[in-house]
Amino acid sequence: MVEEIEFQGRTLKIRAPKPEQVLIWQRTMRHLESANLSDWSGEQVLSALERARMIIDSLLDDPADISWLDDEMLAGRVSLREASEIIIEAMRRMTGNRAQRRAAAKKAPARRKAPEEAAAPAKKVNGE
Repeated sequence: MVEEIEFQGRTLKIRAPKPEQVLIWQRTMRHLESANLSDWSGEQVLSALERARMIIDSLLDDPADISWLDDEMLAGRVSLREASEIIIEAMRRMTGNRAQRRAAAKKAPARRKAPEEAAAPAKKVNGE
């Protein structure tokens, strides 16, 4: 399912993240935030940043939005931290939708077999 969000004055079409993406996102952000980056090589930092950006890009439904985000980041108008708002909003919507579905399921009456189905004799298998 694709939804629209407003980000930095642009309407982006996003997909809900998969649980695995959320897990990797959280782990990557935790490493970036808690690490002493002076102990990391340039390759390690770029790898973590690339992983974070890959997850954000995978949520964007329109390739033009990915290019736009590239341009904004290159121009210094959007940081990775700001771009993380995209996945945070996607996760918020995913969690909200789940809660709404659960609430709707609780309100719906339980499905029961119709009286004629419940009273019908069992079907014979292989002529028995």
